[in-house]
Amino acid sequence: MIVVGFNWHVAHDHAVAVIEDGRLVFAVEEERFTRHKHSPGEAPLNALKAAYRYLMEEGVKPKDVDAYAVNWDPQLYPPRERRAIFMDQIDALKQSGINITQAGSGAKAVLRLALPYLRGDYVSLAASLVRAAIRELNEEVPSKLAIYPVRHHLAHAASAYYFSGFPSATAIVIDGIGESESTTVWHVKGGEFELVASVPAYLGSIGALWEVASVDLGFHFLEGPGKLMGLAPYGALQEDLLDKFERLFVLDEGRNSIPYRLRNEPPGNSAHSWDRIWNWHKKLVDEVAGGKVNWNPRGQVDPKAAAIARALQEFTDRLFVHLGRWAREHTGEDKVALAGGVALNARANMELHYSKIFNDMFIFPAANDAGTPVGAAAYVYEHVLGGKMRRERLRSVYLGPEYGDDEVKRLVQDTGFRAEYVGEDVGPVAELVAKGAIVAWYQGRAELGPRALGNRSIVADPRRKDYWRLVNSIKGREWWRPLAPSLLDEDKERYFEDPVSHEFMILMFRYRDRDACERVPVVCHVDMTARPQTVTRDQNRTWYDMIKAFKEVTGEGIVMNTSFNLAGEPLVETPQEALRDFALKRFDALYLQGWLIHKR
Repeated sequence: MIVVGFNWHVAHDHAVAVIEDGRLVFAVEEERFTRHKHSPGEAPLNALKAAYRYLMEEGVKPKDVDAYAVNWDPQLYPPRERRAIFMDQIDALKQSGINITQAGSGAKAVLRLALPYLRGDYVSLAASLVRAAIRELNEEVPSKLAIYPVRHHLAHAASAYYFSGFPSATAIVIDGIGESESTTVWHVKGGEFELVASVPAYLGSIGALWEVASVDLGFHFLEGPGKLMGLAPYGALQEDLLDKFERLFVLDEGRNSIPYRLRNEPPGNSAHSWDRIWNWHKKLVDEVAGGKVNWNPRGQVDPKAAAIARALQEFTDRLFVHLGRWAREHTGEDKVALAGGVALNARANMELHYSKIFNDMFIFPAANDAGTPVGAAAYVYEHVLGGKMRRERLRSVYLGPEYGDDEVKRLVQDTGFRAEYVGEDVGPVAELVAKGAIVAWYQGRAELGPRALGNRSIVADPRRKDYWRLVNSIKGREWWRPLAPSLLDEDKERYFEDPVSHEFMILMFRYRDRDACERVPVVCHVDMTARPQTVTRDQNRTWYDMIKAFKEVTGEGIVMNTSFNLAGEPLVETPQEALRDFALKRFDALYLQGWLIHKR
């Protein structure tokens, strides 16, 4: 059986995923094709076509897909809100060039559109997207499509649970807002999801808190929270500021209550309005932090901005630990699976890890909304179609499209760059890195999620302290932002305090001592932490071999790894984009699917 999951095309981080016979076999984000980071309001048309192409290469036609899953349940919205979003969806489809009614013009077309509008019928719009993708591939369009909406937080929880490898677990979802809630706690046993707690967004949204604070500190919506996390260690911890953040919330300890709530609720019924929730959280943050801070994030670090970021991060760290204790008490489970946009906060994840509340922790790598099609599809596969998910621990996310070696060879030969084919013998790449080269790295299928994990990466020597500013400059990033390491899994204890294997770069660790930090200063942040990727040969053979070869030359089984993209863009998707970025920026070499390319 095959289930295809995708996002309603009205929000952000749109993606498509394929579950086949209980396994996740394909997933890709729309931004990789449109080149618009987070794909705001974009119908995932290109991602859907890519999924069909993958299936057709496996001998499966679009008409053979058993069901579709989407990551919101429109019936959970009140009618007014549902119809407003319905119109936004129509706009998104029109911008993608999709004929919504397929009925030409006149009264018939109006009627076909008016009736779904009155019902708030999202499913008809989802069907329009699916049919458009199939038509563009000149394939047979099924007469009927089975499309199932899945509650947003349930889709998040399913993505975390089904790929954790846990038979039973606590699943915690933390984001801005689902249909109405911002945080949920689930008890999952044998694939059955019991909702233990739900915090409505109007009673407190940690995601909204971070987005509002990010905008106040001069960052863009959706981009700011990650940057704020990197800024926080530069700030002095001001206890009065931290106390103000903490006083916004009441932490509930009782067994029949929700884990936390705002001390002061917004006036009126704001449960389903993102605008009202945003405005209320902005009012609260402005009262705490004093409103917008006028500084240039690309200049020197502003002490006030950094102090606000530090206090917000400290508050979030403590809230994560509180939420973990609350969830452990109310579910009795010693394992936890995390998802939701706030679960990308690697520092808060670290504090939960070191708290030892749980014996094991799994964080879905695409914890933001890009992961919800995965969870929605898995849930429909098991709970609607009656299949059985494999329940395997997810160890890699190389799930995007793949570009053939012949295509890559032709592109390389057409560039005019000096190039040699080294195949999987990546020793020369490691030697270049050890000599100080900054190397762009591209191979195989693209990673799902926001982190480069050795298929769309930039590699540099972590021992060269000045490369922190240099690499950030090449990428067009703020100079103070941290850079992450990739290291041999067997070497993790050499560098970090009480580490676990973590493949996805969304869990921080503290360096074990100052010596370990100072040996690799490029990937040691100012608070002596890092957000590493541990690598095994089974997970990514060529990437592992390059790091191993670097260790043979330098004695350090660790390299700097940051995403292969330019500022404001998503990760490169195609070999053409890899060659373009290589040509435009100050990279010394490019490893492109077996080819080692130099500019001179």
